[in-house]
Amino acid sequence: MAEDYSRWAAEAVVEALSVRRIVYVAGARQCGKTTLLKHLDLPGAQRRTLDRQQTRQAARDDPDEFVERSGSGPLVIDEVQKVPDLFSAMKIKVDDDRTPGQYLITGSTNLKARPDAAESLAGRMRTIRLRTLSQGEVLGLRPTFLERAFEGRFQAPAVPLKRSELIELAFRGGYPEAMALPERNRPGWHRDYLKTLLTRDVRDITEIRNLPALRRMAVGLAGYSSKFLDKAGFAAAYGVSRQTVDTYVAALESLYLFDQVPPWTPGDYDRAIRSPKWFATDTGTMAALLDWNRDGMAEDSDRLGKLAETFVYNALAATADVSDRYRIYHYRDRDGREIDFLVEDDRGRMLGIEVKAGAAVRTDDFKHLDWFRERFRPDLIPIVLNTGPEPLSFGKGRRAVPIGCLFGS
Repeated sequence: MAEDYSRWAAEAVVEALSVRRIVYVAGARQCGKTTLLKHLDLPGAQRRTLDRQQTRQAARDDPDEFVERSGSGPLVIDEVQKVPDLFSAMKIKVDDDRTPGQYLITGSTNLKARPDAAESLAGRMRTIRLRTLSQGEVLGLRPTFLERAFEGRFQAPAVPLKRSELIELAFRGGYPEAMALPERNRPGWHRDYLKTLLTRDVRDITEIRNLPALRRMAVGLAGYSSKFLDKAGFAAAYGVSRQTVDTYVAALESLYLFDQVPPWTPGDYDRAIRSPKWFATDTGTMAALLDWNRDGMAEDSDRLGKLAETFVYNALAATADVSDRYRIYHYRDRDGREIDFLVEDDRGRMLGIEVKAGAAVRTDDFKHLDWFRERFRPDLIPIVLNTGPEPLSFGKGRRAVPIGCLFGS
């Protein structure tokens, strides 16, 4: 269960409380937010959860009184999005008192879905994303991959990852409760999870009433993981308007079921595509919604590629989220050149990452990275992630790196 694992975000939360008035731990329901907060050492903290109806009603009746703090530690409020009036009440408190560490709140929805809340707390709050469990957290490793990659320090992974093992981990996903189940029971858990999410939590952010259509949209979007979303084609396929697609997709993103990865677009190159790529935030949920079976997955190159790239995205994002030093992009142009991920750090350095689900890497696998480095970024660090056992040099700073290195050290 989640309490057995040390979460990478824990240190970031404690550090943020020392300098920011409000810290918001945001992530999908059941990803481990409540468990994380319970295990933090927070002397003098008060804890309240809005999942309890009586507590929720008290917050609605008198939000100003609800956010009064009586101890020296932070007031911890779980699922704060259920009572939006609490945001303005906290704003008043922290504007009168600029002491850091007053409120530690969690939520299962992205505050972008509530512009009034996001704007009222701008500059007063640090948001820390908590994702589903990464394999590095399960293994008790430190999130060092990006740091090592920028320094060019690679070593054999603590746990090598063959293609079959990559598929197994991806189908398992990272929700703690699902991970603890026998393999045959996990797909049903993921489908029930989506049903619960759409019938309960979606009401916190939208007025959508056609929940069967929203579920179909979720399944459809899972099929676009690691791809570009053609919203016009999506609308035609589902027999709805483009506006409906925008509303439904925004709701699913706000529930942290899907992420957008923005494009890296040079200002003087009009061949670059300026559309985001979409990713499911949990590969186990994605596989369950698409009714995928592990049997034969290794021979289905399209599905395997989608699964591997989505798995790598979530591992990269889990590492990047620990600090605010890194930004993840993708690149594609109208001439067919594509780079799966570009990661830029706060010093302006850049990694270029291609993903392969196999162990065999060739010089040709670096061709788009080579072109990008020559055309835009001579400082680019080219990496091809693969399921091989150890890092290999391909000359000119190019490295083939095992996917297992993503888990940390």
